[in-house]
Amino acid sequence: MADARGRQAVVHDHEGALMALDLETGALLWRHAPSLRPCALLAVSVVTLRISPSPTLVVVVLDAATGEDRWTSEPVGLPPWARCTLDDTRAFTLRTDVADDTVVLRWVARTWYRGGAAPSARVLEESRRVAHGAVRVTLAGTPSLEVLPEAEAGAEAWAEAGAGTWAEAGAEAEALPETADAEVPAPAPPAASDRQSAVLDRSLVGDRRMDLLLRPDSGAVVLRAVDPRTGTLAWEVELDRATPRRAPRLRP
Repeated sequence: MADARGRQAVVHDHEGALMALDLETGALLWRHAPSLRPCALLAVSVVTLRISPSPTLVVVVLDAATGEDRWTSEPVGLPPWARCTLDDTRAFTLRTDVADDTVVLRWVARTWYRGGAAPSARVLEESRRVAHGAVRVTLAGTPSLEVLPEAEAGAEAWAEAGAGTWAEAGAEAEALPETADAEVPAPAPPAASDRQSAVLDRSLVGDRRMDLLLRPDSGAVVLRAVDPRTGTLAWEVELDRATPRRAPRLRP
């Protein structure tokens, strides 16, 4: 997530720990402990969601320069089955609209049948639930949060899509966030060390292409800034390491 000027970005690892990066040099500006989902990066504030097991929505505002906590909202109740997630998934999808010092967070939560046996039509129908809503965060002065009425939430289309074409809505959510491949110039041929790397995301920020890569040999998740026309590497930062799931060791 980059600011409007393309000078700073905030990223998270698999636990929701935040890192702020200088996009000119790749230098680490600050870190913040988990578990937060970055939603909007403004000139002086970072708006995030706290990820917790409870069915609540909590907004945390950080100082964009230091990463220090500025303000935490009161919990906003979600349906008992709903949970915020660190990224967009089939179960929880988030959209952010930013205007001056106001950030609107629109969310949709879904649940579905997760059993193994083939269910009846009634069980399938009863297990499919969709809820949506929105909150407005005002950052001028002391931050404040307002729960928007359903008429202003603007998430009805997602909810209807989830109820009407469940598989398609789930597939769409799993594919998020969308990349900007169509707008990115064709990259130069990759270096030998990158040919086996999986591209997780690619987008343009300012005049640079940002590549998020997974290196299968080490499990490292790397963010790279590249000149999109020449392929020249500006900088590279390791953000995370994938944790492989291993079967538990059996006792003799």
